[in-house]
Amino acid sequence: MTAGSEHDRLALLASVNEVTDGRVLLGETVARLLEFVVPAFADVATLDTISPRGELTRIGSRVQGPGREELERGLLHRRPVASAPVGLPRALSSGQGQLIERMAEEHLRAIAADEADYELLRALELRSMVDVPLLARGRIVGALACGVGPSGREYGPEDLRFAEVLSARLALALDNAGLSAAVSGLEQRLEATLTNLAEAVLVRDPAGPLVFANQAAAGLLGLDSVEDVVAASAEQLMELFNVFDERGRKLSLEELPSARAARGMPAQPLLVRNVIRSTGEERWLLHKATPVLDAEGALSMVVSVIEDLTEVKRAELAQRLLAEAGQALSSSLDYEQTLQQVAELTVPGLADWCAVAMRGDERLELVAAAHVDPKQAELGRAVGRDIAAYLGERAATAAVIAHRRARVIAELDDALLSRAGLRGELLKRVNELGLGSLILMPLAAPGQAAIGVLVLAMAQSGRRFDQSDVRLVRELGHRVAIAVENARLYSERSQIATTLQRSLLPPELPDIPGFRLAGSYHAAGEHNDVGGDFYDAFEVPGGWMVVVGDVAGRGAEAAALTSLSRYTLRTAGRLLGDPLAAFQELNAALRERESLSLVSVCCVLLRSEEGDGARADVILAGHPPAFHVRGGTPTPVGVFAPFLGAYELGGWQAMSTELAVADQLVLYTDGVIDTVGEQERFGEERLVATLAEGGEEASAANTVARIERAVKRFALGPQVDDMAIIVVERTGRG
Repeated sequence: MTAGSEHDRLALLASVNEVTDGRVLLGETVARLLEFVVPAFADVATLDTISPRGELTRIGSRVQGPGREELERGLLHRRPVASAPVGLPRALSSGQGQLIERMAEEHLRAIAADEADYELLRALELRSMVDVPLLARGRIVGALACGVGPSGREYGPEDLRFAEVLSARLALALDNAGLSAAVSGLEQRLEATLTNLAEAVLVRDPAGPLVFANQAAAGLLGLDSVEDVVAASAEQLMELFNVFDERGRKLSLEELPSARAARGMPAQPLLVRNVIRSTGEERWLLHKATPVLDAEGALSMVVSVIEDLTEVKRAELAQRLLAEAGQALSSSLDYEQTLQQVAELTVPGLADWCAVAMRGDERLELVAAAHVDPKQAELGRAVGRDIAAYLGERAATAAVIAHRRARVIAELDDALLSRAGLRGELLKRVNELGLGSLILMPLAAPGQAAIGVLVLAMAQSGRRFDQSDVRLVRELGHRVAIAVENARLYSERSQIATTLQRSLLPPELPDIPGFRLAGSYHAAGEHNDVGGDFYDAFEVPGGWMVVVGDVAGRGAEAAALTSLSRYTLRTAGRLLGDPLAAFQELNAALRERESLSLVSVCCVLLRSEEGDGARADVILAGHPPAFHVRGGTPTPVGVFAPFLGAYELGGWQAMSTELAVADQLVLYTDGVIDTVGEQERFGEERLVATLAEGGEEASAANTVARIERAVKRFALGPQVDDMAIIVVERTGRG
């Protein structure tokens, strides 16, 4: 269960944004941020800061649940072990978020400083943890540690990605809170403080002219001096840039917070994409404006603070793009539809226009295209189709694809188009679309030939691609290529998997004189991949053996182990007629393998006796017990013993039970009792209750169907384990 719904996450980010304006001092900011994180995203959370000299200081802790105050005090005074190979120290040393999906004893020991620290960590009852560094102004300024456990939640890769996005917001809030505290403590030296701030500060007279600007403002605006900034009008400064909101809509001067504040309107902080017209350089700037009123309540000045969040925002956009693209690429096996979704994800965050072309028979064919302006979407697709056909005929394009190297064109001007040989209708359409800076990225999986090309271009935004864009597009192209290859191979892979799985199960259960058998098998997962469960029934000297087993792992390795287990038991059983001897043979074969190979088995030897009676010898090896059902009352049968493959001598024992007419023996794999519901497993108690519901008239087939229905009603989401069931019913002397 992941830590919070999408709605909760959006609400959490919105709450954090409320304290990023720098109006709240540091202590209050920390308390409010942790209140937002716990319990919306975590059961336990701590915040640390790092000084420029690398000193780590804990500034806050929050715990949800019983004993909160004592645990919070303990965490607040706790100091992480710098040499710990996992957790917070690892996140700080690597600069990357760390995820521990399943907390184990070894993790707690690794991060604990001593026994008392271990007991403190153990008291938190953590099941999963994420640790992420906080990055501000190009350096790690702190860290956020989150854990879940008592709530029953668990973290996964999606939670780590969300925590990384959240960390950027927290870093901004803490950074601004520190600024607020500094300014509050230096009110008597306001001008000197503003002059030396890293953020751009502009003070405007109500009539419009600028009366103050610091050196950071001059640098951000690309002017030589503060005097040049003050001398320019707001309109002249605006002419230096193209300004867009986060959705790519172009903004006017009147929409900026400073202009709104000057008109007496609400002026919420506004994050804008700023493009320098002269260079095409892109920046992400957070505009904040505060109206200052005189004693009579009239506007005396407007103070604007502009913060450069380019690194944080671009990292956030890159993470979001790759995460959303990964989700799209894994959501469908129709790769053309998927590539269209990926193309649409790239605009406007990464480019103004995107086209994806795949290599066919000696040519390129357009499969997806998207444009930032919906009115030009059709023109963008037409240009993409024509360019794909045109590029497919060019030797330069073939070289780009063959060598799997990106080609970056800083500016697609008339001279370059002419040298490239574009003419006629295609040249007219390219000019009409206004394409500028361009990236051609081959689509290639590691060690394989390129299968196509990803083309991205800038248009009306005026931006130019830089090396960080190229790195991001290369990673995106890499993922696209892998997904396309996987989609192309999926049909063949599915057919092979299905054929292989069928070969591992008997075509049908045999007719056993005096008994009736019914069985069921369900592979885990949405696509029914090859699993590790198996069952079999075959005649042996003096009776019949019925086997249900489960091997560790999935896929080809599990399939090989399944085949070895099933046929070793079948062969040894038929030759020796003794389940214990068959167990010894399989155990020896498993221990001869290079890697540890574990198999759990429930084996039953059926023997008819005089009259209508019968006897069943049940032997367990690391497997849940069978159930003997008589008159609607289930009774567990079997003596638990180690897995096959674990020890040279496993100490397996046979437990005998008599079967009367209408009695049933139920064999199953742990996929039944380990089925995950909303809060817990299906468990043996529910299985017993399900078996008891059948009463005295239940048949073997009815019992199997009843178990399947009960598990299906209980299950929540795709299950992670296979499920096999066999029910043996005594019918009388055959």
